[in-house]
Amino acid sequence: MLVTNEISQMAKAIVTQLPILNGISSTGEHQQALILLEDLLEHYDENLIIIEALSNVIARYEDTAAEFDDFNKRQTAINLNTATLTVLMDQGLNNTNQV
Repeated sequence: MLVTNEISQMAKAIVTQLPILNGISSTGEHQQALILLEDLLEHYDENLIIIEALSNVIARYEDTAAEFDDFNKRQTAINLNTATLTVLMDQGLNNTNQV
């Protein structure tokens, strides 16, 4: 098993190559992160750890950035039961004739 020091060194090397993992501070960095994430998803199994780390960085930015304030407020106000029912109805699952 790797010791903590070796793991820390590997983490530093990854962040050196991908500094955006330290956090997103602008719309431009957000766009770059989304593009990178899309590329990484093409080989999901090979990139799972970086995908998860980058997804968390993107989520933190989207939860706190001013440009997402209106969206986040709308999301908070959504009634989950009503939203689920709406999605099901939009998908045509409200047809009682279906088997």
